[in-house]
This record gives sequence, C-alpha cells and structure tokens, in this order.
Amino acid sequence: MAGKPDGNATSLSATIEALRNAAEQSISDIQKQADAALKEAASQLVAGGAVIADFVRQGVSVTQQYADQGKGYIGYGLCQLKRAEDAAIAEIKCGLELVQSNPYLSYPLLTTGSLMLLPVTRRFLYRATLGRLRSPDNILKGCEGKVEGLRVKMADYSTEAKKLQVLAWGRWGLGRKNDRLERLVAAEEEYIRGRAKLKATRHELTRLASVVGKSERAAASVLEDLRIIRKLDQAVQLRAEAASQVADLRSQRKTLLQHAERIAKRDI
Repeated sequence: MAGKPDGNATSLSATIEALRNAAEQSISDIQKQADAALKEAASQLVAGGAVIADFVRQGVSVTQQYADQGKGYIGYGLCQLKRAEDAAIAEIKCGLELVQSNPYLSYPLLTTGSLMLLPVTRRFLYRATLGRLRSPDNILKGCEGKVEGLRVKMADYSTEAKKLQVLAWGRWGLGRKNDRLERLVAAEEEYIRGRAKLKATRHELTRLASVVGKSERAAASVLEDLRIIRKLDQAVQLRAEAASQVADLRSQRKTLLQHAERIAKRDI
C-alpha cells in the first residue's frame, strides 16, 4: 500500500515532464515558424526595395537624358539667337555707315519715312490717290453711316459723362458731410472709400476722354471726305452735321479732361 502513492507521483511527474517538453517543443516550433516568416518578409521587403530602387534609377536616368536634350536645344537656340543678334547689329552698322557716307540721300529718305508714319500724311496720300477713285455716291453712303454711328456714340458719351461727374462730386460732398457728423473712424473710412472711388472715376474720365477723342478724329475724317463733294445738297447737310459733331465731341473731351484734372489736383 505504501508503493502505490510513489507510482502515482512518478506517473504524475512523468506526465508533467511530458507536457512541459511538448510545450517547449511547441514554443520552439512557433519561434522557428516566426523566424522563418520574418526572414521571408525581410527578403520580400529587400526585393521590393530593390525593385523600387531600380525604378527610381531608371526614372533618374530618363530625366537626366531629357534634361541633357533640353540643355542641347537651349544651347542651340541661344546660339541661333546670338547669330541673329550679331547679324542684326551688323546690318544696323552697315545702315548707319551708309547713312553717314551718303547724307544727301539718306536724310531725305529718313524725313520721308518719318512723314509717312504720321496719320495725317497717310490720309492725305490716300485721298490724293485711291480716294479719287471713289464715287460721290459711295462717299455719301459711307459718311451717312459714320455720322449716324457718331450720333449714337455722342448720346452714350453724354450719359456716361454725367454719371461719372455725379459719382465723383456727389460722393466727395457726401464724404465731407459724414466727416462733420459721424465719428472719426467712420469719417476716415468714408474718406478712404471716397478717395478710391474718385481715383477710379478719374481713370474712367480719362478713358472716356480718349474714346471721345477717337470719335472726334473720326468725325473730322468724315468732314474731310465730305469737303470733296461740293455740288450735292445732301453732302452739304452731312458736312454741316459732321462739323457740329466735331465741335460737340471736342467740347465733351475738354470737359472730361477738366473734370479729370480737377480730381488730379486733389493729389488723387
């Protein structure tokens, strides 16, 4: 009876030892599998890094190739530009030497060329050459359309000029009134806004004066065309209307410039 407990203890110890050995073996197997998986992942990562590095090297190589080609094209373009510049400078030098060596021939040519650049000279030459080929009926039809267009533009110019004048001086008076009645901060803000609006209005007045000046020159050109025709009553009537339009446009332009100068005198 005394040996049975020893046999049971020995069997229990053997079982525990077997379980421990099995656990240790399982842990060892798991560690080996984990090490193998880590090695596989590391090898895959290294392989992926090598592929990415290869793509990066290929991209850098292609970029460097295109950069070299671009440098070559830029160098070629700069070389051609230098050649063209040298050729232009050489031609200019030859021209200056020619002008200097032949003053009696070059000065009249330069004077003639300068006169040809003037709009008055070109209009005079056109009327004296190709303008003579136009019939009086065609001149009247063209002038009628131009006069009618100028009449519409004059009405638009007058309306726009009145709006700009009211905007400029009406806003200035409102700013001064607020300066007297409102607080200092509100008055200062209104003053700044008023100056900005006055500045914009001055630019608009100058622009409108330039447009009116173009219309004035167009009306003067129509008047010059109509002076060629002297016998038709319709031409006389159109000439009188064109002359009136020239005078009105000149007056509008002067008024607009006076208002723009009035704003400019306030250092705006």
